[in-house]
Amino acid sequence: MIFFRKEQYVTADELRDSAYEAHRTASAAEKRALIKIAVIDDQVFTPRANLENLGYQIESLGDINSINRIQPFQIVLCDLQGVGTALDARKQGAFLIREIKRNFPEKFVIAYTGGGLNAALSREASLDADHLLKKDADIDDWVETLDRYISNVLNPYLVWQRQRLALVEREVDTLSILKLETAFVQSIKSKGPKHGSAFTTVVSELSGDARAVMQGMIASGLYALLTGGSGG
Repeated sequence: MIFFRKEQYVTADELRDSAYEAHRTASAAEKRALIKIAVIDDQVFTPRANLENLGYQIESLGDINSINRIQPFQIVLCDLQGVGTALDARKQGAFLIREIKRNFPEKFVIAYTGGGLNAALSREASLDADHLLKKDADIDDWVETLDRYISNVLNPYLVWQRQRLALVEREVDTLSILKLETAFVQSIKSKGPKHGSAFTTVVSELSGDARAVMQGMIASGLYALLTGGSGG
């Protein structure tokens, strides 16, 4: 059991300062090399070659029957049509996106459509996706979008805000959230094993869905990235 004295508690407001970002001085190319991007599409993802030539780390998963396939990735690109039919034949990609966001709140999900815009699916996806883009958008649009979300992935303050919201939605008690937030902030600032161990210990004290949410962030490699690790 991890205990903190009252004066030891800190909040994520201390992470607003970019001085605590592990990769704040990295170039765009260096950041692109750090982040794993998954593509869910039953067709060829035509922008892939251009994006990989620009340094993005992209893996095409095709269609998926289990959302656990995307666990190792920090950003997910998801087509809206022709995928997820084994889970929901009507809502397809929109349903996949909803389940990904529900189970992996640390991930940024960009929805896209390759054919004519399906208004119903687009409306569904817009409720959960972080961004909506057309598959045949100019490469400049893809680059601008991906670089923005890569920067978000590497921003510990934004990451924690999303994790904290997920914990609140799961009705985790305030004290547990504060313990987690304190250990998370300290591990980001110190980048040392002491506070990293405290964070994983507090995570281990959670139960059920809340524990799974936090372990997902660790399993994805995101926690290692934010604390200066390799993220592998």
